[in-house]
Amino acid sequence: DCREILLPTMTDQLKYHLERQEDLEACCQLLSNILEVLYKKDVRPTQRHVQIIMENLLRTVNRTVISMGRDSELIV
Repeated sequence: DCREILLPTMTDQLKYHLERQEDLEACCQLLSNILEVLYKKDVRPTQRHVQIIMENLLRTVNRTVISMGRDSELIV
């Protein structure tokens, strides 16, 4: 239930910082942690939550990765 409240707020904050190229390492780590929790088998169904992340962040994440270039240490 708390995911319904926290997830939109967290994706908004991630989007804000990614668009401004601020704290990229922290943004990557936070997004990774969120997705890891959502993909655990013992967590309630999360398809809607993953959809929220995709709708709010996919374009921004893609743009950020493209703008970083291949030599960035954050791109593995």
